[in-house]
Amino acid sequence: MVLSLVSFGACDSGGSGTQDGATGAVDAVGGDDATGDDVATTTTPGDDATGTTTAPEDATTTAPPEDATTTSPEDATTTTPEDTATPVDTTPLEPPPIVGTSSTFIGDWQMDPGREVTKCVVRRLDNEDDLWVSQIRTELAKGSHHMIIYVSDETEERTTPFNCDPFVSTLKGTTYPLMITQIREETLTFPPGVAFKFAPHQMIRIEAHYLNYFPESITAHGDIHFDAIAADRVTDEANLLFYGNPDFEIPAGQTLTTPWRFLDVPAGSKVFALTGHEHAYGKNVEVSYATDAEDEGTSVYPDEGVKFDWEEPPVSTYDPPLTFSEGQGFRYRCTWENTSNHTVRFGESANAEMCFFWAYYYPSQGYRLCVSPGNIGNGVAGDQVCCPGHWVCDYLNQFL
Repeated sequence: MVLSLVSFGACDSGGSGTQDGATGAVDAVGGDDATGDDVATTTTPGDDATGTTTAPEDATTTAPPEDATTTSPEDATTTTPEDTATPVDTTPLEPPPIVGTSSTFIGDWQMDPGREVTKCVVRRLDNEDDLWVSQIRTELAKGSHHMIIYVSDETEERTTPFNCDPFVSTLKGTTYPLMITQIREETLTFPPGVAFKFAPHQMIRIEAHYLNYFPESITAHGDIHFDAIAADRVTDEANLLFYGNPDFEIPAGQTLTTPWRFLDVPAGSKVFALTGHEHAYGKNVEVSYATDAEDEGTSVYPDEGVKFDWEEPPVSTYDPPLTFSEGQGFRYRCTWENTSNHTVRFGESANAEMCFFWAYYYPSQGYRLCVSPGNIGNGVAGDQVCCPGHWVCDYLNQFL
């Protein structure tokens, strides 16, 4: 299940050069005046207004001062935009060096063939000071469907794996996911200078969903390593957008595609990576960048020519990142093929289905979970519910 985000390299390093003299006007030092006429005036010998002939020796000639510089066309300097524009440095920013690593894990427990379970642990990291995490590395034992790593507001460690309800913690404003990994080994690297902020001795909740589809017993285990950069090298704090649609039913033996839904993104956000999530009946998660709910948008996921695979969901990365103004967001839909003999609905089990995508963004405006409720609750929640902060968040606990 590939969810590899290796070295995004996304950066906000551009900048427009200021162009002086963009009209290309002649720079005549001591030459032409504002009207384009020559400043020096010469009275040509000839008849004056009275009919008196003015001899050449009597003619008055206004000449440039001895120290004046006369600019001829061939001496004139033409200022072009190319001469004055500030060069744009297109050299990719180098990521700040890793200055420390804090590690933790979930495990171990034995699983017989065919068994499925979601277990959690809560662990305290060993960091004495604030930790600016710019990279997360994970390693999963075989049989993992996914592992979610949360920043937690819990105060007590729970180091023995316990059964837990998946995704429910994403509804809490102070417990939110940092990373959702679906493959055996993964490295999530942020753009240079972008990092998650961990408090001293940060509490971490780890949630692992395992399904043993092997003919032999397996041992469930997962390792996490948080790589940090120096505080003075941080330019932006990162966070996560977790978006999706729980309003669907897939009839037995049929293919279903949801209607297009729209969820907005906080103004000023810069999204640098995005991936979709479905279960075994999943055929596609499609996401477009849209100016509003009526805009068909521009496809941003999956990448052109890349096929969505629920076991190995592709990752789209954006350099430069996708930027959002007020009212702009993502338009999305999901497709499944239900090959079973029963109706499939939304749920966490591998036998149920999901329609989610998540995006990594900066600068942080907090963790945000948004869903399109559709007909759930007879439509009383509107077109968009975002947690934390909406009364429907409590209602959604029964689905997550």
